[in-house]
This record gives sequence, C-alpha cells and structure tokens, in this order.
Amino acid sequence: MTTPQSTQWRGIWLSFLTGLIAAIAITKASPALIAMKHELQLNVVQIGWIMSSVAIGTVLLGVYTGSLARQHGPKKVLQIALLIIIISATATMFAPSANWLITGRIIEGIAVILISVSAPVLIAHLSKPSDMGLTMGVWALWMPLGSVLVFLASPFILQYLDWRWLWGVTAILALPMLLLSTRIPELMIKITDPKSMPIRQSVIPGASILALIFICFTANFFSLITYLPSYLVEVKSSSLNDAILITSILPLFIIPGNLAGGFLIHRHITPPQIMIYPALILILIMVLLLNIQASSSISLGLLAMYAFFLGMIPTAIFAQAPRMASNPADIGRVIGIVVTGQGVGVLIGPTIAGYLIGESQQWSNFFPLLVFLPLLLVLLVFPLKKFQF
Repeated sequence: MTTPQSTQWRGIWLSFLTGLIAAIAITKASPALIAMKHELQLNVVQIGWIMSSVAIGTVLLGVYTGSLARQHGPKKVLQIALLIIIISATATMFAPSANWLITGRIIEGIAVILISVSAPVLIAHLSKPSDMGLTMGVWALWMPLGSVLVFLASPFILQYLDWRWLWGVTAILALPMLLLSTRIPELMIKITDPKSMPIRQSVIPGASILALIFICFTANFFSLITYLPSYLVEVKSSSLNDAILITSILPLFIIPGNLAGGFLIHRHITPPQIMIYPALILILIMVLLLNIQASSSISLGLLAMYAFFLGMIPTAIFAQAPRMASNPADIGRVIGIVVTGQGVGVLIGPTIAGYLIGESQQWSNFFPLLVFLPLLLVLLVFPLKKFQF
C-alpha cells in the first residue's frame, strides 16, 4: 500500500467511534458492579473477574488479530466485532449469575480485541506520516472518552432503569455503527497468506517491550477505575452517585492528557520521553495522595493531575508502535503484539487488586500497586530505543 498524501479523517473518525463502543463495553462493568453485587451476591474476587474477564480475548487473540486484519482487511474485522457486540451484550442483559456475566464478558472481549487492533491499523494506514502523532492522539481517546460517557450516563440509567440496561447499551450503539462502518474507506492492501510473509523476528523484542509497558498502564488504570467507587462508598461514605462522578475524573482528565501527548509528539518530542516523564510524575502524585492529609478539593485536584499525566502514556504507546515495524506490512501484527499487553493489563490489574484488598477490605494493600506499576513502566522504556526502525 502506498503512503497517503493526505490524512483521510472521515475513516479515522469512524474507526474512532467504533473504538468508543469497545471502550464502553469494557468500562460499563465498573459503575454497574455495586448494583450487581447486591442482586447477584458477588464477592470481591468475582467483581474483579467480571471487570477483567473482558480481556481474556485480548490475551489469547491479540497477536493473531493483527494477522487477521492483514489477511481479511481491518474494515471487515471491525464489522465482525460490532456484530459480536450486538449478540453478546444483548444476551448478557439477562444474566442470572456471575458465571453467565463472565462468559458474556469473555465473548464481548473478543470483539474488543478485534476493534482495538484493527482500528489503529486503519488509522495508521489512513494517516500521512506527518499527522501520525495527531491521529494516534485521537485514537488514544477511545478508552477515556468511552469511560467518561459511561460514568456520566450510568447514574441516570441506574436510577431510572437498572444495571441490565447499562449492560445492553453497547448493543444499542453497535447496531447503527455497523451501518455507518460501510463509509470507512477501503484500503488498497494486497491480501496475502500471513504464513507466507512471517513477521520479521527483529521487530518482536521491541514490540514485546512496548506490550509490557502497556500492561503497566492498563493494570494501573483499570484496577483504579474498578475499585475507586467501592473505596469511596465503603471507606469515605460517599453516595453511589457521588462515587461514580468522582471516579469519572479519571477518564475525563485522561482525555486532555491524550491530546497533550499527541501535540507534543507532533512537536517532535519522542514517544519514549512522553512515557518516562509522566510516569515519574504519577509516582510523585500517588505518594502525595497517600501521605498528606489534604482537603477534598486538593485530593480531587491531585486525582485530576494523576489522570492527565496518565493519559499521555497510551498516546505515546500507539505513536511508538508503528515505529517498531520494519515495514508497513508489519504494522498490524506489531500492534497486535502491543495490544495484547493492554489485554493482559486489564486482566491482571483488577484481579490482583481484588486479591490485595481481599474480603477484609485491606485498602492499604492496594495503593502500593499504583506506585509500583509506573516505576516498572519507566524501567521498561530505557531499552526501547534500540529496537526502533
């Protein structure tokens, strides 16, 4: 495929909207969990699994999805994913038990990985090189913006309907998006058997390191967004609506962080720099939150700052991923490797956090995890440069 002379924004925005539905599918569990906990008699470990099981598909299929997008075309893969969401979200609206929910989440997670690999592949191929930082900054908004929409809409849905309608909202959104997806431009990619052109071994180490960095980011974000509402209700005696609105600060302020990261990359700041420095600031902010007796307004301000700098990291990851490919044909499978790290982080973050907190609600065991993960991220960035093409 030839490099585009101009960025095709229509296809980029439609790909982004598909990602938005995937983000809603992932995040909708968090505000629904407290209502589900009482109705279905869930324990803290089951809560963690309901949140994280959506990532099992990513862990198992992430690398393969890159090859699938290359063989059949990323647009077709997006459309299959939307169809899966319509079916799985509709079925899990009527879940009678935790096991039913977890099974539905696993199936919905297959759609999420199909979208989270094929959409950035589409965006990378629809962007001219000089716009890559901006377009990947747009794509990086998919998760925080989807999360914000969930947290803003969920108090009304939970108050006037119930958590089952919140669960089915992805099916309602995916149906018209399936029709709109026909407007995404077709990519003139020669279809080949992926086995006939194996991914160059030289790109695997760098892509794998980037996947480990993604694990650190997503484990941090999803463990915090999963348990912060429960912490605020059970420890700080907040109402459920207040807890949900406070938690929405995280995805809300990640959005300007995403955009700032894309702007800085467009201004020739390197993606590794935009991973290291924000991660160091995250450590400092979390240490302050844990060790000072601050007023509520100051704590909320620190939480907003934490989200802002956290938001720069996924933009840098997605901007760095195409640079790890030795040629354009490898971009899809490199992104597949990288996004596998996203799935692992979603899978292990809430699960580890649930075990750390335990049934005895030992919240002090949880917060050191939020210091360790950005520290590990910083250490992983240093060897990244030697694998860039």
